[in-house]
Amino acid sequence: MSEVPRGRNRRGEGEKLRDSIVVAASALVDAAEDPASVTLRGIARQAGISAPSIYPHFRDLRDILDAVLERSFADLDATVAKTMSKEQTPQARLVSGCLAYVRYGWAYRSRYRFMTAANGFAPQAISIFVRIEDALRDCVAAGLSTSADPHEDTFLLWVGMHGMATLEKPSRARLRQLGPLDRPALTEKLAKRIAGLAQ
Repeated sequence: MSEVPRGRNRRGEGEKLRDSIVVAASALVDAAEDPASVTLRGIARQAGISAPSIYPHFRDLRDILDAVLERSFADLDATVAKTMSKEQTPQARLVSGCLAYVRYGWAYRSRYRFMTAANGFAPQAISIFVRIEDALRDCVAAGLSTSADPHEDTFLLWVGMHGMATLEKPSRARLRQLGPLDRPALTEKLAKRIAGLAQ
């Protein structure tokens, strides 16, 4: 008896399954000690589907992980943008954007490691950079910043934010030997210092 061919997905079902696969992969990245341990079979199991069901939507594991990267950077960009939009002054927007970035790294440690790994990148990463740079340029225009090169200083801000996001490791006993540190306050101080803002 010949096999009955599988019918087409109803309108929207294919996109819904694709989204479920990305959500499942994101959950595994968040839960993993090492994001490199995420597998195609693990994603299928998390999504409640068979592994072959993935292939109409993604070519391979790298394709899925690229979609996770794209969504993660879009989420971070939206988080930074929303936080900055609540502030009234350029200085407050700049500092709040930096804090939002760092706090995202603290909240999603494994995902952030994945996003900033050697092959971790998505176009939205540039959007975040531009938001911070625009805020710094606004500070310069308003006479609030002494920055002579906002583009270069924004890159230094990004380096500083990345350091704050990755150095916060509660499980590392040796780091705790540094003593009590107000990391959000230090992040704000770092942002102001690099951006040439009044302390």
